[in-house]
Amino acid sequence: MSGNTVEDQVVENVKASFPNDVLDTEVQRKGRVSISVKRDKIYDLGIFLRDQLGFDHIASVSGVDYINEKEIEVIYHVWSIDKKILIGLRTRIPRDNPVLKSLIGVWEGALYFERETWEMFGIKFEGHPNLSILLLPEDWDGIPPLRKDFVLPKKPQE
Repeated sequence: MSGNTVEDQVVENVKASFPNDVLDTEVQRKGRVSISVKRDKIYDLGIFLRDQLGFDHIASVSGVDYINEKEIEVIYHVWSIDKKILIGLRTRIPRDNPVLKSLIGVWEGALYFERETWEMFGIKFEGHPNLSILLLPEDWDGIPPLRKDFVLPKKPQE
């Protein structure tokens, strides 16, 4: 996709405002954009997307475990109701120190999504007010279940 679509304008605005911090952008198709940013700038870019470009709704937060690269990618899916564009706002963090500033201050709706992502990938969101068990058993203390080195326990033989 090329030209001067709304998606292209979003990408150009982001690149112009964060020239040293945006690592990659892609207009995937109409209504879909992917933006990768340095870890320490994801909060600032979130504020910019919300306040300057009208990305006013968070749709989800998820993770991807790149075990061989020793990284976890965190993806915030944020939506502009006005533009009808969904951005996959991405950053990577080290797998052995999975800490990222919480974006609850940008999109309050990230509260439960970050909590679930913490639980499933072990990502500590700094500033999150309640990183506690949501879906797993209360006594869970193993490897987060969506990490690739998680092994499903075998059932005892009867």
